[in-house]
Amino acid sequence: MKKKKLYIILFICIIILGISIFLFYKFNNKKNKPVNDYPIINLDGKNIMDIDLPQDFVEPGYSAYDETDGDITNKVTVKNGIDYSTPGTYEILYNVTNSKGNSVEAKRFITIKKTNKIEYKESYDKIDNAVHGWGTNNKRNGKRPNTDMSNEELKKYNAYAMGNDEKIIYLTFDEGNLESYLPEIVNILNQNDVKATFFLCRGFIKNNPELMKEMVEKGHSIGNHTANHISMPTLANSSNFEKYLKELSLTEETFKAITGEPMDRIYREPRGEYSLRSLSIIKDLGYRTYFWSAAYQDWDDKLTKEQALQEMISHVHNGAIYLLHPNSKGNYLALDDFIKQMKEQGYTFDLVKNIE
Repeated sequence: MKKKKLYIILFICIIILGISIFLFYKFNNKKNKPVNDYPIINLDGKNIMDIDLPQDFVEPGYSAYDETDGDITNKVTVKNGIDYSTPGTYEILYNVTNSKGNSVEAKRFITIKKTNKIEYKESYDKIDNAVHGWGTNNKRNGKRPNTDMSNEELKKYNAYAMGNDEKIIYLTFDEGNLESYLPEIVNILNQNDVKATFFLCRGFIKNNPELMKEMVEKGHSIGNHTANHISMPTLANSSNFEKYLKELSLTEETFKAITGEPMDRIYREPRGEYSLRSLSIIKDLGYRTYFWSAAYQDWDDKLTKEQALQEMISHVHNGAIYLLHPNSKGNYLALDDFIKQMKEQGYTFDLVKNIE
């Protein structure tokens, strides 16, 4: 009888011990539940989208969260591999890294559809094709200048001459020649952590493949300045339309072949010569056109550093888009001082494609 009671007591003790161990581990696991070491990216809109040319892809939005860092949406990097000149399915890659160094990525797939061959429209003949040279009154008092067309008029053609009325400067460089100080200019920009926009012709792209790759890697924006620096309104008619398209497509294809990346869908008229018809055609092709609101005779190879710096500073204003040419030694020598002085005055620098 005593032996039986002993077994019962022992059995009860084992049960109590088991329950205690279970509760101990359950409590401690809950208390010491590990924090998720990896962030999360959430994509707004559809993950698979179709785009009919000449329509542009518009980013639906995204957000990122980390249990330790909180909202880290501003740390998301986006790699857009869309080539609007070639139909197909492209991948947009979103990546974010938290403070622990852990990264995650999300993907969105965009299918570019070329529904119809691009043809000259009869309606283009009704649009004025008179050639104009872009101009600005180049005020030197810090105020935003008047331009040939107002911002409201320009937006009808997806065109811009200034950014918003904010302390932001947009540096743009036009390259129509094969000889220039452009490599030195890119080096100065990189040293100052400033991104700039370059409107390049096919010949320069073709002859400077390593520079093109470096510019893409450093985050600069490359836009279309045509293959041969031709006044495009002269080709904006039914008989020359194939040549018009070739001036753009040859530049796009050369850039893609060298860098593996599509050229940004941004454009500047060679020589600043435009017509309302040319602007309309460029818009229909899915491009944005960018003129300028600050310019000076920086193409003069006799221009000194001091003269160039004085000119650049005198034309500064909120939202200024600078037209600069990289074939002047004085121009590129002044660039470093100009950037530093503008930063001291509270200005920041951005790419024209980010103008809303």
